Amino acid sequence: MDLATASQLVVSGLTIGCVYSLVGLGFALTLTATELVNFAQGEMVMLGAFIGLSLITMTGMPYVMAFLLATLATGLIGVALERGVLRPILDRRAPLLNLLIATLGLSIALQALAIIIWGREPIAYPQIFSTEPIILFGIRAQALNLWILGLGFAAMAALQYFFRFTLTGIAWRAASLDPATAALYGVSRRRNVALTFAISGALGGAAGVLMAPLFFASFGLGHTVIVKAFAAAALGGFGIVGTMLGGLALGVIETLAAGALPSEYKNIITFAILIAVLMFFFRPKQAAGRSITETAKVAIGDAAGFFASRTRRMAVIAALALVWLLLLAFADTYALRVLNMALISAIAVLGLQLVVGLTGQFSFGHAAFFGVGAYASAQASTKLGLPALLGLPIAAVAAGLMGLIVAPILRLSGHFLAIGTLALGEILFLLMVNLKSVTNGAYGIYGIPLPKLGSYEIESEESFFVLISAVLALIFVALRRILNSRLGRALVAVRENELAALASGISPLREKTKAFVAGSACAGIAGSLYAHYIAYINPEGFTFLVSVQFVTMVVIGGLGSLAGGIVGALVVILLPEYLRLLADYRLVVYGGLIVGFMMFLPGGLADLGRRIATRLAGPVSPRGAP
Repeated sequence: MDLATASQLVVSGLTIGCVYSLVGLGFALTLTATELVNFAQGEMVMLGAFIGLSLITMTGMPYVMAFLLATLATGLIGVALERGVLRPILDRRAPLLNLLIATLGLSIALQALAIIIWGREPIAYPQIFSTEPIILFGIRAQALNLWILGLGFAAMAALQYFFRFTLTGIAWRAASLDPATAALYGVSRRRNVALTFAISGALGGAAGVLMAPLFFASFGLGHTVIVKAFAAAALGGFGIVGTMLGGLALGVIETLAAGALPSEYKNIITFAILIAVLMFFFRPKQAAGRSITETAKVAIGDAAGFFASRTRRMAVIAALALVWLLLLAFADTYALRVLNMALISAIAVLGLQLVVGLTGQFSFGHAAFFGVGAYASAQASTKLGLPALLGLPIAAVAAGLMGLIVAPILRLSGHFLAIGTLALGEILFLLMVNLKSVTNGAYGIYGIPLPKLGSYEIESEESFFVLISAVLALIFVALRRILNSRLGRALVAVRENELAALASGISPLREKTKAFVAGSACAGIAGSLYAHYIAYINPEGFTFLVSVQFVTMVVIGGLGSLAGGIVGALVVILLPEYLRLLADYRLVVYGGLIVGFMMFLPGGLADLGRRIATRLAGPVSPRGAP
């Protein structure tokens, strides 16, 4: 690589780095002020790109004016979302995990709205600037790149001035450092949070208007940048100036790596840098006293009063068996297919309950282990000719080993663990795409054989329903036994308070590793069933969005509740099917329902069931009373 090429790559890197810095600043501000990672920040990028495009094409407005108005519009949208959705959840003292899932619901709804308004196809920005290169100090650059650099640096300079030299900005900094003391001086936390979402939304919109001319305005634009933007914030220590510099540095590193290495590996390098930064600079020095799931825990024995009676337990089991038989006998092929997919997801979710619900560790990479199990089982059947059912233990071992290999990431906690596992999942996804000799790349693996029991081939929806239900029941019973064992009590102790668990002689890292490996193995088993059920797999079945879906199932079902995890999987998979009558609006309603769950059922459906069961059981008589 000669000097001229390297110089041009640096300019390109600084250009995209400006975008990373702006979006990363939104993350940093929100995390500092509210301890929340706002996953709807990516949709602010998308909305900024579409609003800027509409202003330019419909009114002929100059690019700079469209940039300013789109920035203002997304800032107002940010305030509206905070006031109308997130503040009511905060007022109900919901845990941060519920807030995070609520932002995911907002993300789904906003993407669906964008599709309704602007369509699914990416839209190119009109030609705004001359395509003739400009030579500055011997470096060739496009006018568009220079405009993006100029507007990006201007936005960052304005933000720095606001926080350093205005009373409102100084008050914001004071409240973020010590909210209680700032409140004594009249600084309103509510106003501070609203201001944070306004600035965060405006920065996301500005980044969208800057980014879209380089690529396209599309409903998936935000997702392409959010993880890298968080990496920029992490590189900068989540400070304002640090995030600005971190984004620029990350952009340059990424483009130079793309110039020196095969382009398909540049994102792997970016995510590896993010994990390294988190591990070296944001690893807690001592055990935490609380977890991201605090106040969202479902006590396993809370409904014990209702189920204490053997008659009631048997009645519930008989009712479930009757429902299962009715489904097997009368459900049509399509209903059984959807139900089978829901039950496969439920197996993966049971594993995730060990990680999230039992130990309080938030993982966004569960789909990667789901994929490892699917590919291990598929290869064992197609390449080695092993029976499909033998793929179940093979998948469990492969995914469990992968979980053990990456378990050191559990030294992180809270949001940093969430982002670290997200980056880990993205790395494994990219390896699935690029290791073509193992996975066949984006084309995937075809012709995965169906399972057999002796000479009987399991091919109908009914037979798969029986097989998947049997595997789900076995895993449920096994995990229930773990839950009621010494290991289960140790996991709950780690979830409740790592410091207290450590003082009691329990190693938090060791117990979290056990849960993570077991949870990964469950995901691998689910992946094996998925591969042989679908008979075809490719990397798109194991993306970040699948991990998001698994986490949503856990939270909607109820943290720490195995039965709740199964119900959550059924709700998340079946609900969109029942909303198909709403056509294009179904995902808007679906996202709104997720927000509603977080707002009105912070403990999930298991908590609702606990309350109903407790009421049905009636008041518990004191010991020894007649």
